[in-house]
Amino acid sequence: MTVDEAAVYIRNNVDIVEVVSRYVSLKKVGRNYFGLCPFHSEKTPSFSVNPGKGIFKCFGCGEGGDVIKFLSKIENVSYREAVKMLATEVGISVDENSETEKILQVLEEARRLMNGVLLTRSGALALSYLSNRGVKAETIGIFGLGYDPTRDFLQKALIRKGFTADLVRKAGLTNSIGNDFFGRRVVFPIENLSRRTIGFGARSLDETNPVKYLNTGETATFKKSRVLYGISQALPSIDKTKSVILVEGYFDAVVLSQEGFSNVVAILGTTVTPEQSRLLSRKVRRATFLLDSDDAGIMAALKGCFVLLSQNIEPSVALLPEGVDPDEMALRSRNKLSEILSAPINLFKFLELCAARYFGGMRSPEFLEALSQNLRGLTTSPLLEMALNELGEKMGLETKTLQSFLSSRGAKLERSEEDIYNAVSKKKPVDVESIEEQMAKLLINTPELSTILVEDEYFYPYTPGLREVLDAIKDWDPERDTAEKYVELFPPYLRDLVEESMSENFGTYQQKEKMLKELLGRWRVKDLDNYINKLSSQLAESHDEGLLEQLQEVLSERDEISRQLQGLE
Repeated sequence: MTVDEAAVYIRNNVDIVEVVSRYVSLKKVGRNYFGLCPFHSEKTPSFSVNPGKGIFKCFGCGEGGDVIKFLSKIENVSYREAVKMLATEVGISVDENSETEKILQVLEEARRLMNGVLLTRSGALALSYLSNRGVKAETIGIFGLGYDPTRDFLQKALIRKGFTADLVRKAGLTNSIGNDFFGRRVVFPIENLSRRTIGFGARSLDETNPVKYLNTGETATFKKSRVLYGISQALPSIDKTKSVILVEGYFDAVVLSQEGFSNVVAILGTTVTPEQSRLLSRKVRRATFLLDSDDAGIMAALKGCFVLLSQNIEPSVALLPEGVDPDEMALRSRNKLSEILSAPINLFKFLELCAARYFGGMRSPEFLEALSQNLRGLTTSPLLEMALNELGEKMGLETKTLQSFLSSRGAKLERSEEDIYNAVSKKKPVDVESIEEQMAKLLINTPELSTILVEDEYFYPYTPGLREVLDAIKDWDPERDTAEKYVELFPPYLRDLVEESMSENFGTYQQKEKMLKELLGRWRVKDLDNYINKLSSQLAESHDEGLLEQLQEVLSERDEISRQLQGLE
């Protein structure tokens, strides 16, 4: 069936709760499920899954959609790729004729062809090279390693298979003059999380060649800053340990994996990127850099530590003896490498080491300048803020002083939308007569009404004030608690609102019930309006038929709620 047909089948047959539960710890509340949003940093659950309608929605960051949208975003793959992943799970096949799919097909065939060469006379030199690097035959199969023996072998072979020269070029397999891009090089297929080949890395066998390594350029399927080499092979171990070892190069990842360090991936550059960190943040809690101990390696790890912290990943650094690469250590002394990795240097000891070695101490202007440069452009997170607070203490500086200096040097951390909203709400929680404040007043006055909100399948409060009210009401016992005790259940900053609400006359119970239901309807319309605006913006950029279908459904739902509200008036 087509992608669109498969998408319809998936929406009707795949359990969104089961899929989301692979990534998010969910708790059932009424007819919905709630958990911490995987798409932004938060401490209070604002992420909701509605199994009846097959949709998810985060009331903190606004992200939402169906099971396909969820998988696409959480796995950092395209909409079509997410459809294919889910289609495989439910046993249906998808016929896709897009150019991106054709590129994926030519890359897969290129992988097969170059892997096959290793077993022929033409691949003898490459096979010998891999053997000398300590790579075993079984490992070659696991990673699909290959060899392109000439400047035109691959292009000719692919054209014989029915692929056009233009498609081969678009896949990044030939250069501007028509030669094989990876000619006379050992190749490393690079896969995405669904184990499809999206590009290649390659190592020259000519030791006089100044360009030892190449990788696929930017194509429809390959964006270097967004991929991690070896991620598909490492995923089972990463899922089990919630940790990852970060190395720089292809051989490091291949050999370490072969020698039993199975949760290893290569960052394919000098340091981890924000995009790679976001991909890892959905899978891991801890990451250890295992890079060269030269100056460049240490500086790359320094930058990378803050990039990881910005995605709530706890970083550490394992330093090798200078001049020794990770793959060499794994082959030469596996036990020694295991010892190094089992006791990595934590963040603050590593910062102290860097400060002492390169900047004249942690309080030096040079270290503070380096710190500000490494933080520039990053998004804040609870873990990063905690690290900066502790760093300030170790430097003998107040947190405000340190943050003020960093901001003055251009290292002002970006805050998430929810962080900003919560900060404003906590500072002036009852200044604005918002819908949720009116809800809070009604609930304080008549706590029995809280079941209307708790049992609603969509409702989850945006504002900390209403969340605090709902939490306080849970602890209320009408038979035990006096009026004074009831007031004490609420946090101090809400006490004025509590006293005001308790003395206000909202009418009979039935009138208050009708009022709260009307407020809930208005809240839902407002929430849907925000969602409609977001979907409209996305649709303008992507013209995705799935988004159009979602938008039509949401518009219909909004109209229905508006009609119900008119009936309440």
